[in-house]
Amino acid sequence: MYKQKYFICLLFLFLVLIPFKVSGEQLTERVIIFFHNEIDYSLLENKEIEVHHLFEDLNAASVTIPVEWKDHLLQRSNIQFIEPDPEVQTTFQEMSWGYRMLGLEMFNQSGYTGKGVKIGILDTGVRIDHPDLRIAGGATFVQGTTSYDDDNGHGSHVAGIVAAQNNDIGAVGVAPDAEIYAVKVLDQKGEGNQSDVVKGIEWAMAQGLDIINLSITSQNGSFLLEEALKKAESQGMIIVAASGNYPTALYRNLNVLYPARYPSVLAVGSVMWDKNQFTRSLFSYFGQDLDFVAPGEEIFSTYNGTGAEEYGISTGTSMASPFVAGMAALYMEAYPNLSSKQITIHMGKSAEDLGTPGKDMEYGYGLVQPPLSKEVVNVFPDVADNTWYTKEVSDLFMKGIISGNNDGNFYPYNPITRAEAVTMIGRALKYTGGSSTTNFSDVPSGHFASGYINNTTNDGIIFGFSDGSFRPNLHIIRGDVAVILQRAFKLPDAESSHFADVDNQKHYFNAINSLFEQNITQGYEERTFKPDLNITRAQFSVFLSKAINQNQGTATSTR
Repeated sequence: MYKQKYFICLLFLFLVLIPFKVSGEQLTERVIIFFHNEIDYSLLENKEIEVHHLFEDLNAASVTIPVEWKDHLLQRSNIQFIEPDPEVQTTFQEMSWGYRMLGLEMFNQSGYTGKGVKIGILDTGVRIDHPDLRIAGGATFVQGTTSYDDDNGHGSHVAGIVAAQNNDIGAVGVAPDAEIYAVKVLDQKGEGNQSDVVKGIEWAMAQGLDIINLSITSQNGSFLLEEALKKAESQGMIIVAASGNYPTALYRNLNVLYPARYPSVLAVGSVMWDKNQFTRSLFSYFGQDLDFVAPGEEIFSTYNGTGAEEYGISTGTSMASPFVAGMAALYMEAYPNLSSKQITIHMGKSAEDLGTPGKDMEYGYGLVQPPLSKEVVNVFPDVADNTWYTKEVSDLFMKGIISGNNDGNFYPYNPITRAEAVTMIGRALKYTGGSSTTNFSDVPSGHFASGYINNTTNDGIIFGFSDGSFRPNLHIIRGDVAVILQRAFKLPDAESSHFADVDNQKHYFNAINSLFEQNITQGYEERTFKPDLNITRAQFSVFLSKAINQNQGTATSTR
């Protein structure tokens, strides 16, 4: 009986991709209209058009129209294109070991509980008065409802996996101190449209949420949903979604469903514990866009009932996804200097590899793991884990001195500029930085390094040029770096000469030899320093990290 019901539910997902309604004798279709330049509000006033949502930033509207209208509308000059508004639904299966098997019992002693992280549960709502859940707020985008209270149970179960309270009752979530927001985008049947989800995403962005969980799936994507998720990711939001459930055992790659398939989303599949190992749940969609796996079978969590029905056991990728959303909250708390992209990179590096070594189609990066507290981490994809500069680059990153580029890379072999150098030194010295006016003709107040340039020049660490310029984009040489590091960290004068290519008449002679005597550098082979070469980002990071730590006896030799 149970299996038959589940099959029908999933079969409905496969077949009803574009919902049609019959109103009287007229066949209607729910679509998304994209306008050129701006929404045509006069068109939407037509009584034959039912307006569901407006997306003013995208010049789009979700509407229900008579089927025969579509071709006529496309002939209008102000309409760009029309796409279906596909249905989405939960990946809920009626029927926690997952919490224990991920090592969260021991990890909980670390003190990381997701505190200060805001997580949106875009689902069927969450039971507002559940004794084991603390809801910070929410909204509903399901037509005909005024409350984000859960009238299905799926959203409450998902919310409990993320953040059920660590108390003496019921379940416990991955991140019990995270702030949970109930965003109701699915109705009491666990169904809705992608435009409802997009409105929920827009609300989550407006509220400044850090993470959203989407335990929902659809066979089809849409331009509207993809653009909304791109925008959310660009604003620093981590988006986690279920990979999807197949009605029978799935042995071939069909790739994950939407929205998990989008590059802006972390796609999560389900695993079970079988014969002393984790294996992919047979119902779990997998493929090239899968990112992580997490426990998804027979998971105990909160529910929307009362009394004995306040808790329940459920199975599906819907249950796996919130494990990853909760883990992301722990990483955000543990590593506050990491950007959202760097968080996800670190989560991938920290995952327990399953199946084929490296990222694969069945397990993605592997089984999600909690962050190792107080560990120096390397989050840059272009910095290998065992180079001569990895430790120092990671050290500066953990101290908030470097953050990498917008694409998440560090570019270790690129030369560093004077502005970048003084910014890193200013952060190391805990200067305030910030925008400020300067005395240099080529450093306006809006320049990213203007404050640090003022700080370091006022303290005599670095100087401008005789023509009144600072030349912030000029690449800096190794000899000049030695000089500014000696000044910034008050390194003692050198006692001897150690490099054959460092002329004792040069302004950097004393500083370079001081760096050698403080064990900050040993130079190149044959005892050379190459003082007039542009310094790379990796070399500068090593020098700076060791200059910061040199009084702690932690410096080791390098170039």
